Amino acid sequence: RLVASRAASTLAMRRRAGVSAIKHANELDDKFRRLGVERARFREEETQKQLQKFTSQLERFAASHRDGIRADPELRAAFHAMCASVGVDPLASRKSAWGQILGLGDFYVELAVGVADCCLASRAQDGGLCELSALVDRVNRRRSSAVGQVSADDVERAIGALATLGGGWRVESTGTASKSNGDSARRPNGAVKMVRSVPMELSDDVNAALAFAKDTPEGRATTAELAESLAWSRARAEDALEAAVKLGVALVDDQNNDPGHARLYWFPAFRADLYAG
Repeated sequence: RLVASRAASTLAMRRRAGVSAIKHANELDDKFRRLGVERARFREEETQKQLQKFTSQLERFAASHRDGIRADPELRAAFHAMCASVGVDPLASRKSAWGQILGLGDFYVELAVGVADCCLASRAQDGGLCELSALVDRVNRRRSSAVGQVSADDVERAIGALATLGGGWRVESTGTASKSNGDSARRPNGAVKMVRSVPMELSDDVNAALAFAKDTPEGRATTAELAESLAWSRARAEDALEAAVKLGVALVDDQNNDPGHARLYWFPAFRADLYAG
């Protein structure tokens, strides 16, 4: 009985010690949890203070360099990048503080009108698809020296404003076309940014045909050339080119002087001579 009593007493003490240890561990966990929450709140408050400070500095910079930002495309692009880093959109509203400081809302509205004019003027020739770089050149030729030149970044932002109106306005990249078997046949240099001003959906094959034509001196292709370059069957190459014709982004020429009189497919989007005016 004495032995049993001692054993029971020892077991009870161990149980009390175990419960105490668990309680102590839970208290420590709770303290660490509260400490973590406090540290996270402190970091968030410090981050907000830094963002507010940077935003204030950005506002002062914008106010003191307003004319430079409006006149210099590179400075304007860098300024947009700085704004994006703190979640500021200077184009969100022409009535906002940023709009009043810079007047960029009006700048991009006017630019969007000019971009739309250029695209509409060439739609009969290019079917509503043109290279972004070529569009920038055409827009700048129409602008007077008094209003200054614009960059591709500016034109993309203007197209973003037009996109909110519907009608298919957007900027996207053509796919890179290359041979899958790795030989050294002619290949496009890579993806190129294209501007669409009409609603259309280009398949991957049509995008590949566009990328191929872009790399040719005259912006054109034949079924045989496309099939050889991309290791496609002739039927697949012809389907891609005919689809481009149906979409209005390619033209057919059956009166060329090539050997064998192969049908030529011209892509006006890559013919700068069409936009000389």
